[in-house]
Parts: sequence; structure tokens; C-alpha cells
Amino acid sequence: MYCAPFNCEPTNSLAPNSCWTTPHCVDEKVDFSKSNDGAFSQIAAYKGNPATAKYVSQFEPSNAKQTNGQLELTLVKQADNKGFGAAVIGTRAIQFGTVSAVMRSGSTSGGVVSSMIIRNNAVGDEIDFEFVGSERGTVQSNYYWHEELDYTKMVRSQAVSDTTKNYHTYQIQWTPDQIVWSVDGQAFRTVKRADTWDAAAKTFKYPDSESYVSFSIWDGGSGEEGTASWAGGAVQWGSAPFVLGVKSVNVDCFFKGNETTYKPPAGA
Repeated sequence: MYCAPFNCEPTNSLAPNSCWTTPHCVDEKVDFSKSNDGAFSQIAAYKGNPATAKYVSQFEPSNAKQTNGQLELTLVKQADNKGFGAAVIGTRAIQFGTVSAVMRSGSTSGGVVSSMIIRNNAVGDEIDFEFVGSERGTVQSNYYWHEELDYTKMVRSQAVSDTTKNYHTYQIQWTPDQIVWSVDGQAFRTVKRADTWDAAAKTFKYPDSESYVSFSIWDGGSGEEGTASWAGGAVQWGSAPFVLGVKSVNVDCFFKGNETTYKPPAGA
């Protein structure tokens, strides 16, 4: 599991070539209602071939499984009254493209955070949807560049029916020029690369590094004060179970025909 490119750190490994080669983007339609079709695997069973598992769990013990016609990620109460969640990540990296997921939030209590994220952990680039239990009629959107965590850039979606009871289609359209967030085909936010120029740093603070699609559920209520307040306070365990459900994920790569990746022009 530590050799997988989304987990492996070459500088902290036995040898620079300890990390498996990164499989790049191909167009995919993953239906989690179909069992034994290579949609999901526990990470302990994954050997590095993305044809055998398009998504894998990230934590052990794993609270993620393919069941009930969907991929389910569950937040479980521990002995210390804190929650231990789940994360599932795609086995192919994407550098620009459109990602759509039909899913239902597991955040039926304050403190429970569900998410759909496109992220490069090594660089700190991220584009996301996040759900908090105190706001079930909207979803939050944000993006980060090189781990600069500017939470003031968060934008909520239009009002939608209860995200914990109903499945919606959440889409991120990511190109070299802009990011568009949509729910059920209705775009509610656009960020243009041109508008992210930082004159002082002389750079565009726009996420553009090759990243991985992931889904997670976690206990935000037991975090630091700011995180706990944002998440809606302590988890109310009487409202359990907390299950994030993903029925399907579609990935449409920006670059077609092969597994090439984009490299911005010098000085861009």
C-alpha cells in the first residue's frame, strides 16, 4: 500500500524507485452497483494495476466497502468518543478533465464531514466539494494552491434537496483555464485561472498539478476549534449511522487518446 503513487514518498522510501509508476488519466465510467468488475478494492489487496481496481480504500482498518448497490464510506465511533472515518481514492491520476459523481452525503449530524476531492498531496493543490451536517441543503466548494489554505474562498451551491437523503450529481470541470462546479447540471461557481494571478508572488495561484480523485467521511467535530465550529460542533452519535454513499463516478480526461500529462509553458 505504501508503494502506491498516491501514498508513496520517494524521499522517505528505501530507494527512489520504490514508488510504483503513476497511471495517468483515461476516460472511465465506474458503476459501484456492479460487483466484481474491478470498481473497488481494499488497499491491502491492491498490487498497482489500475485495471484490477479503479478505486481503493486508504485507511486500515477500512470502513469502506462496495455494498447495497453503491460504494459506502462509514464514520465509526471509537472508545475515546471520536470518529474514525474512511477514504477511497482513484488509482489513476488526472490533470484536467471533468469528474462527475452520483452520491449522497453521510453528514446527518453536525461534526460529520463528507467530501469529494481532486487533490495532489505532495504539492498541496486541491479542488473540492464538502458537506457538513449543519448544512444539508447546500454543498460547499473550494480550491487550494500549494497548501495555501484560504478558507475565505469557500462558496456554497444553490439550494438543493437534502443532501443526506437524496442522491445528486456533483461535477467538477477542470481545464487549464477555469474550474466550474455544478450540482445536477446547474453550474453555481466558476474560477478562472486569469483571476488567480498574485502580483506579489508573480504567479497564478491556480491548481494545475496532476491529482487524484477521492471521497471521504471524517470527524470534523473533534478537530481544532475552527474546524469543529465549521463542521457543526461535536458529532451526535445518536444520529448514527453516518454513511457516505457513491453510486457512480465518471471521469472524462481533458487530454484524449493516451495517458499524457499537461506541462504548463515556462514562466506560466
